[in-house]
Amino acid sequence: MFHQMEGLIVDKDISFTNLKGTLHDFLRNFFEEDLQIRFRPSYFPFTEPSAEVDVMGKNGKWLEVLGCGMVHPNVLRNVGIDPEVYSGFAFGMGMERLTMLRYGVTDLRAFFENDLRFLKQFK
Repeated sequence: MFHQMEGLIVDKDISFTNLKGTLHDFLRNFFEEDLQIRFRPSYFPFTEPSAEVDVMGKNGKWLEVLGCGMVHPNVLRNVGIDPEVYSGFAFGMGMERLTMLRYGVTDLRAFFENDLRFLKQFK
């Protein structure tokens, strides 16, 4: 089982700077700390440019947490949006991975074993 959260914003004058700012704010609020974040170039077929986003773990190693990018102009055209006027960004992240990092959970299976003692901590 896998749970994913995705975001999509399309409007006039949307830039990669808007994407970076949105994700920085989200990650800093989610993790409730001023953590180090980096964007690495990547490839996704529906975004260009595309990036993977990593956060610095407590162990001093980078951990990938999400993928993102600017919506490819062909995607906008395919849904009747003029890419000369509008642009947008998209992102997707696995909820279990973010929760594991935030709460220090070391085994993904713990989320699916129905142990109420474990699950009650996430109210």
